[in-house]
Amino acid sequence: MANLSTQRKAPKLTAISRILFFLTVVGGTGCTTLNVRSNFAPPPDALAPRTVQVFASSSIGGRPMGDDPSLRNRLAEAFQKQFPGARIVESQPDMVMILTIVDYVPGCLPDCKKFKTYRNWSCEVMGYARESNPEARTMVFNIEGSSYNPFYDPASDCALQLPKMGGSSKPVQRPD
Repeated sequence: MANLSTQRKAPKLTAISRILFFLTVVGGTGCTTLNVRSNFAPPPDALAPRTVQVFASSSIGGRPMGDDPSLRNRLAEAFQKQFPGARIVESQPDMVMILTIVDYVPGCLPDCKKFKTYRNWSCEVMGYARESNPEARTMVFNIEGSSYNPFYDPASDCALQLPKMGGSSKPVQRPD
């Protein structure tokens, strides 16, 4: 009878130990690294686009780099939360956003193996001068980073970092 009880507990302990191992690996693999750059500190009205065009591509799990509609939708959703008055358009935008996510470090050949939750991304935002201010400069904002945290959302973070940029160009380390 005691042997049967031990056999029933073994699968539960195995599942619990796997979950604890996964959480330990994710929590102990380091922090999320961000690098935020901009070509200049824009005036406040430059960060209020009327129209936005969104592009997103990814290469995860050996899939070749290509358009990623679900990632594009997440990015568009995140920016619409940040800028509720902006419309998503297919051409002639005030602002263009490009998000790229891969699960390796570009240029790392031949040793590109990373833990399966690793993500490396780049989000570039270009804001163009409006007709009302033809002398305004084109604003370029770039955030790039990497993380082992599977719950980290680069699309949302790109949208949140844009208004905070203020001309910053120094790396940011943040614990997960």
